[in-house]
Amino acid sequence: MGDSTVLGLVGSPNRNGKTNQLVTAALEGAADRGARVELVQMADHVVNACKDCLPSECEKNLKCTYEDASLEYLTQKILTCGALVLGSPVYWSETSGMVKFLMIKMTRIYARTAPLKGVPTLGFAVAGGSGNGLVSGLRPLYHFFQTMQMRAIGPVPSTRFNLNSALQRSRELGAELTGMVGAQQPFAGLEERLAWYDSLPYLDLNRTGERRLLAGIITAELGDNADLEMARGLAKADALLAEGRQIEALAEITRVYETGIKDWGRR
Repeated sequence: MGDSTVLGLVGSPNRNGKTNQLVTAALEGAADRGARVELVQMADHVVNACKDCLPSECEKNLKCTYEDASLEYLTQKILTCGALVLGSPVYWSETSGMVKFLMIKMTRIYARTAPLKGVPTLGFAVAGGSGNGLVSGLRPLYHFFQTMQMRAIGPVPSTRFNLNSALQRSRELGAELTGMVGAQQPFAGLEERLAWYDSLPYLDLNRTGERRLLAGIITAELGDNADLEMARGLAKADALLAEGRQIEALAEITRVYETGIKDWGRR
């Protein structure tokens, strides 16, 4: 490890959008605990797509076979940081291309040597439009962390509907991340690493669970402005799920979600 800097990467083309807000909030929480922080806009350093070189070339040389100044810049920042905060907008349940290209190339180069083992990390995937993909968009980030043997905390399912509470939680996690800097704890083995990532919240939700989470978030954030039928609908959906009636439950969840979207627009 090079230093104790908490590095924040904003993987969005919108430099001032919700992804930037969440990464910045985490860095503010880290700074409040005395950490040195640095924010980098990945839009200024867009990694090229992987050209799929011959097997083992990049992992043997520990660098991309093809010249990629942005990859070299970001890789150097990541390899020498004390902790990493990585954020991406959600595009149809996936990360942005700039984040995806970085993760693919770093995985191909460093997955076997694992120079980041034990480094604390936190990921954000912000579902800004419909709110869909608030968990699905997180999985690629946390799969990357797990493959690189980093020790992740969080995550925080984040949408435009719960942005304020997500920002507060981001600050708290940024402070927690700071407490882990300089005391990296590499996993004892594959089993411990898999168990750690299995214990993180939300990531094991299926599509139905993700949809239920989103409808619940909108209902909670509307508060007193929520239609009374929304809470009843969620309770009915939960009962249907307990009976194994998934399609009916999803229909009920969708009704709650659509009511919530209409109520949100009238706020």
